[in-house]
Amino acid sequence: GTYLHGPILPKNYEITDYLLEKACERKGIPFEPKEIDNEAEIQAKQVLIDRANRQKKSR
Repeated sequence: GTYLHGPILPKNYEITDYLLEKACERKGIPFEPKEIDNEAEIQAKQVLIDRANRQKKSR
């Protein structure tokens, strides 16, 4: 489990955008996400994926 205000939203911009889009859709508000540089988030996520894969292989 996780708290949504915890690391899941800041570390997963795709989930955040999806939830915002669906919330706006329900309210009839257009959702227009801004194009921002997510490179730092992408790299941080890849570090976590690589670490998990290394741990999985070492078992």
